[in-house]
Amino acid sequence: MHEIVQANPNLTGQMVINIWNERVTAVMAKYDHLRTVVLMKSDDLLELAAFETDTVRYDAARYDWTWNQNKNLVGLDRATGLKRFTWQPSGSQFTINEEVPRNRVALRLKQPPPLDRDQVLETIQFSESWVEILP
Repeated sequence: MHEIVQANPNLTGQMVINIWNERVTAVMAKYDHLRTVVLMKSDDLLELAAFETDTVRYDAARYDWTWNQNKNLVGLDRATGLKRFTWQPSGSQFTINEEVPRNRVALRLKQPPPLDRDQVLETIQFSESWVEILP
C-alpha cells in the first residue's frame, strides 16, 4: 500500500493549493466580495475570538512543503519560514494559518453556577407524563 507521505511534498502541496484556488475562483465568479470568518475557541469554550479576512488565491511557488510526524502536509512561507498551511489527507482538512488581528472580537464567558435540577423541573412544571419508558 502506498502511503501519502511517500509522495513529493512540493508537488502535493501545489495540487492542494490549486484545488483551493479553483474553489475560490468558482465562488468569486458568483459574488463580488468574498470573506472568510475565523472563530477561535478555548478548550473550555469560555473564551472566544472572531475576525474576518479576505479570501484569496495563493501562489503555490511561494511555499515549501514537508510531511510532519502526523503524516500531515505543512506549507511554509519561503520568505518568512512561518507555517502557513496544514493539509490533513486523512480527513481532507485544509487549514490556513492566519495572523490574528488586534481588532478581533474577543470575549470571555463567565462560568455560570450549576442549575438546581429540582428547581428547573419545578419552574418548567415538568410532568412525568412527558416521558414514556420503552420496554
